[in-house]
Amino acid sequence: MISVLVGSSVTEENLETALAVYGELVAATLKEPGCVSYELLQLRDDPCQLMLAERWLSQDHLDAHTRTDHFIEAMHKLETLETAAPALIYTSAA
Repeated sequence: MISVLVGSSVTEENLETALAVYGELVAATLKEPGCVSYELLQLRDDPCQLMLAERWLSQDHLDAHTRTDHFIEAMHKLETLETAAPALIYTSAA
């Protein structure tokens, strides 16, 4: 099992647009083979701080996800709306 966490910051003026882009990305991604979960979280005390939390059955599934049209399109739109941290990729320990 592969888990991915990607944090990002969005300005208040871009928040609504960014959430709409993420909404489309989440809906499409949840239909992909190997996607266990894909969820966008907002920090409770600062809704402009986002965390994308993903779980995949395998690295191959995650790699395939990054080649989908909906992922590529969303990343293109989000690059002007947010500042993202590097992805943290974990594997199950047991």
